[in-house]
Amino acid sequence: MASQDQLNALARRGVTLLRVQGERWRLIRETRLAGTRFSLTFPHDVAKEARSKSFVLIAVSGEETGLHVGFVTSVQATATFDSRVVFDECRAIQPSSISELLASIKEPELQNGVRNLIRSDTPLRAISSKLGARIIRGVADISANRNALDRIIARLDQPRRFNNARALQQDALNLALRAFGINEGASEVFLDGDTALGRVRLQEDAVIAHDARWLPGWRFDQSDLTGRAIFLKDDAALEVFTANKLPLEELFGVDLIYLNVKRGSLVLVQYKMMNTQRRAAPETPEWLVAINQQFMDELNRMERFDRDLSDGRPYRLNSGPFFFKLVKRDAVANSAGILLSKGHLDQLLADGQLKGPRGGLRISFQALDGHYLQGEAFVELVRSGYIGSRGAITAHLQALIEAALVGGRAVVAAIETPQEPSSTAEGVTTDYDPTEFL
Repeated sequence: MASQDQLNALARRGVTLLRVQGERWRLIRETRLAGTRFSLTFPHDVAKEARSKSFVLIAVSGEETGLHVGFVTSVQATATFDSRVVFDECRAIQPSSISELLASIKEPELQNGVRNLIRSDTPLRAISSKLGARIIRGVADISANRNALDRIIARLDQPRRFNNARALQQDALNLALRAFGINEGASEVFLDGDTALGRVRLQEDAVIAHDARWLPGWRFDQSDLTGRAIFLKDDAALEVFTANKLPLEELFGVDLIYLNVKRGSLVLVQYKMMNTQRRAAPETPEWLVAINQQFMDELNRMERFDRDLSDGRPYRLNSGPFFFKLVKRDAVANSAGILLSKGHLDQLLADGQLKGPRGGLRISFQALDGHYLQGEAFVELVRSGYIGSRGAITAHLQALIEAALVGGRAVVAAIETPQEPSSTAEGVTTDYDPTEFL
């Protein structure tokens, strides 16, 4: 549930009342995102009543009535006389009318503002800060409104720059969802108490709540306490695993795993932060990732599973499942980053192209000279099944993932010590040696 500090922060962003006639609201609900996200145009002097990244109360009247809350994502001039206002995270709330909500406000000092709001027929109207804060509190006091408010508050708390693990993990989830055709503007999976699968991975033992989940165009099918969520769309299925700091990372050395079920391919991604190193010309800093012992340990873990057992079907441009995504520290969080396959990295290491000062190793953004994948190209390759594991290796990796998810670190330890093939943990038996079938 949202804390009082979070509610106060939301109120400080501003509160706007949007009035919509029932017939128009019906048309909005018939759009692709069913009214959860939409945009409207207003004359500039009306549009300026709304503030970007703020709370909106949506009152529907006429043929169809109702009360909704949402989030103003942007206000932009689109023509000489008009601006477009984009509304997102729109959900129905209780009570079902603006008049009933305002009737619950009894403070004498707010009554003048309440009367002015009731009398106003302006389609978009800013609400005073004190009355706006009281309206948000009134909405929050009704337990049925919890999920709707949590979604909006989460939008205020998204990382803006790549400066910590949380920002990297949010980008990891967004990349996975985009690979399966979900637009970036709606690529958050909302959880009880937090906002994205990647985000909950900051905790050692993440617990995924089983209530409201939403992805436009996808139907949530199931989840479990291991960090996996499954979504369905037509004949496609998307499984997202966030491995950071959990047994899956210990096993594979990656932060994100996603499975293209239709194509039978797994792609596993390790995120690395690039830091700047000033050169003689300060206007052209060099971006690099140090290949330290932790990096090498992760590479060694990947090496055990980096095989292709297929007879050549289905087709892959690259059947290696492991990739690295490099992002610049403090870059804006929607910047693309760059991606390298493990095979490419292995070649660079073998050729001695990654040597740094004092005998160290490093990946330099400048030295790569454009020889890498960027986000959109990578996404298309994943979506089409042109990269990733295939055949038997996909089946084996899935078996290992299942064992690690259910059995935890004990099973990971058993897998890593194949000379003890009968190790069990919490009812899971690992009677195979991964090095035998790879």
